[in-house]
Amino acid sequence: MGLWDRVRNVGRSRRADDDGWSERMDTTVRDQQATLAQLRRALADLSTNRRRVELQLKKLNLQSSQLEAAAAERVAAGDDEGARSALTRKVTLEKAVADLADRHATLLADEQRLTGTADQVQTQIEDFRIRKDTLVARESAATAKTEMHRINRDQGAIAGDLDEVERHTREAEATAAAYDELADPTEAENWDRAFEAGTSGSGAIEGGADGPKSLPQ
Repeated sequence: MGLWDRVRNVGRSRRADDDGWSERMDTTVRDQQATLAQLRRALADLSTNRRRVELQLKKLNLQSSQLEAAAAERVAAGDDEGARSALTRKVTLEKAVADLADRHATLLADEQRLTGTADQVQTQIEDFRIRKDTLVARESAATAKTEMHRINRDQGAIAGDLDEVERHTREAEATAAAYDELADPTEAENWDRAFEAGTSGSGAIEGGADGPKSLPQ
């Protein structure tokens, strides 16, 4: 397997790991967003109920004021029975107003508390996204640096292998050149002529008076 094949395989493996890691973080974000959406819906319901109670309180307070005015008119007209009836109804309305006021206070407190919780979850989501993006960037930089060192190491090993191959190649070329020289017809003829010249003189190649002093080079 070549260098770039190994690098591609490592890259694909790391991308697979990164995809799983990123998918888990995306799932966490989606879960947080679902929780936030649920909080927002609950907050909207609370807000709606609070406004309804406020409208009811306004209506009851208005009726209480009208009964008080009616009681005063009955007293001025000498209708004590009518005045007592108006005041009795006013007292009943005041109790209802007090109950609604307590409910309104509870709804308002719940709404404020839920608003704070929703804001906190929203902040957590934003912080999580920032941390995720930061971690992804850091992980990418670390992966790139690791791959660079791996490539440099592999290139060094390959360079050593190439040097060894080059040495064997030079040796093979030298051997082939030697065989080519032995197989050269011109060189063979020179050796034959030298041998014949040596044997035609004294019968010996070396040491004869008429023999060649040296073989052709």
